[in-house]
Amino acid sequence: MKIIHLSDLHFGTEHDDLVSRTLARIHDASADFVIISGDFTQVATSKEFEAARRFIDDLQLPSMCIPGNHDLPVHNLYERFTRPYKKYKAHISEELTPSYQNGLVDLIGINSARRALPHWNWANGAVSYAQRKALAEFFADTPAEKWRICTMHHPIHKIADMPIDVTVFGRKRTLQCLHDLKVDLVLTGHVHHAAFDMIGDEQHKTAFISASTALSSRKRGHENGFNIIEIDEENLHVQMLNYEAQGFVETSAHSFRKSSSI
Repeated sequence: MKIIHLSDLHFGTEHDDLVSRTLARIHDASADFVIISGDFTQVATSKEFEAARRFIDDLQLPSMCIPGNHDLPVHNLYERFTRPYKKYKAHISEELTPSYQNGLVDLIGINSARRALPHWNWANGAVSYAQRKALAEFFADTPAEKWRICTMHHPIHKIADMPIDVTVFGRKRTLQCLHDLKVDLVLTGHVHHAAFDMIGDEQHKTAFISASTALSSRKRGHENGFNIIEIDEENLHVQMLNYEAQGFVETSAHSFRKSSSI
């Protein structure tokens, strides 16, 4: 199974030429599925959501989407507190905890964005007890031979050279939950920085993969790009691609075997 991992599209700050080149490169990859880990828009306007919807349709792939903090209304506080996901649900997905299963993977998305937080910066995230319970219930019947994959917008692990500080309420409890559930792979975005980390112990290790911003001019010192993840019964391989003057180039690659993470 070949999965495209995109994040932080930020329509409203996109480069038109990069949109078309990204679509072309993804079509060339002959992937089976796409995961978009949040921030489809910059300030959650209808125009931005409409552009994001066109992009998703142009991918011509089955997809899983979760919201990011930029997908909640920024300028309209009444809408942010009363109908925070109205536009997201209308244009992107009705489901805030999407899931997908086939013979190889069990995949679930968790919404880590919040309309408000006990923190001055509402761009930060949270994972609640109810969401951790939903993870446990979803993976309860997953056979050991299948890959367990989770995606959320905010990284709950510490990424080397991360360009911004991130606070995620419930971070430590969620890391422990993922370890206890033997989740194999966690896909995130938010920081606009591609990274691969293995976290765990001799009992179980989880791969954490972060994606850079796919389309936005807000690059935070890192190039635009996305990840290509290939999975078979025993192995996972990820290519991290950056867009440079000559097109998309592989900047790093990482592999691990499922047998080492069970």
